[in-house]
Amino acid sequence: MAEALYFMPDISGFSNFVNDTEIEHSIHIIAELLELLLDNNPLELQLVEIEGDALFMFSTKIPSYEELMQQTETMLEEFHRHTKEYDTKRICTCGSCKTTIDLDLKFLVHYGELTMIKVKNIIKPYGIEVIQIHRLLKNQVPVQEYILFTENMYKLYQENMIESWTKKTEIYDLQNLNYFYKILDNIKLKVEEESQKEEEKNEDITIPDFIINRTFNANIQKIHRYLSELKYRHIWDQEVMRVDFDKNEVNRVGTEHNCVLKLGTLKFETISRPSKDSLIYGEKTDEIIFLKKFYYLVKLHSLDFNTTEVSLSLYLEYTFLGRLLKRGILKKITKMWQNKLESLHRVTKSIISE
Repeated sequence: MAEALYFMPDISGFSNFVNDTEIEHSIHIIAELLELLLDNNPLELQLVEIEGDALFMFSTKIPSYEELMQQTETMLEEFHRHTKEYDTKRICTCGSCKTTIDLDLKFLVHYGELTMIKVKNIIKPYGIEVIQIHRLLKNQVPVQEYILFTENMYKLYQENMIESWTKKTEIYDLQNLNYFYKILDNIKLKVEEESQKEEEKNEDITIPDFIINRTFNANIQKIHRYLSELKYRHIWDQEVMRVDFDKNEVNRVGTEHNCVLKLGTLKFETISRPSKDSLIYGEKTDEIIFLKKFYYLVKLHSLDFNTTEVSLSLYLEYTFLGRLLKRGILKKITKMWQNKLESLHRVTKSIISE
């Protein structure tokens, strides 16, 4: 009978969300993270299936203890780098996006006999060994991030397990089940320290060329949603016929998309600015004629539930010919954005009144 190593990375930390945006974004975020784990799989473990927020994997090629721990640490490190970067670059304020930074990752590993089952054209591991590792998904380990070895794994690697492993016994189906776990919280701390040392890279835009201030009779979250959710852009921006973007990703700083206009296409990149009391969304492009770069930032500040201060800042960096036509260019772009804001106000106000 063949032997196999069974391996399960399991993401935890998302609450039960209720609104459509949170549910949609949580699906995108988990998909990104599971793909990230699969991309950091030097042991080439085979994926059996995706089980909610977890991956069920196996291999008949048994790695050394060092190789297994290295894969675990690599996966966990890249996982936290991604969630940290996501938090730094996010522009959405829904529950899913705000709590991505709080997600944790644990690993369950088991060693045992390999039995395969075939149903139609699907072949996958089956039997008592598969049941055992899945039982341990629900355990009494008192921390959020750890690697758990079953007793079979301990017997396989016990000569190498000189670090701080803790033994625990629980009752499953009226039988004692021993397992061993090791806390992995040092990796998250490492990523946090790296992030704090990294210098912030902000665009060098300080003084806007023009500012438009408005007061919307609309909820701040609705306005921000229609600004930042690219699928809604054509509803309020009459210049845009459609927006081409990756529908499997959540819009955040650095995300690129193409605005298809009546007379061509412009590529934009999402930008933002940190703020303690406001929501800020913006975009930049270098594809507007007579301009080297164009930026805009929309700052939203809530006055009450259905009243929001909206401040649009426009930043223009002109080419040589653009400087000669500066007054006309600024006037045209300003007028265009005044119309966009009026349309955005109508759309968000009409939604709130429904």
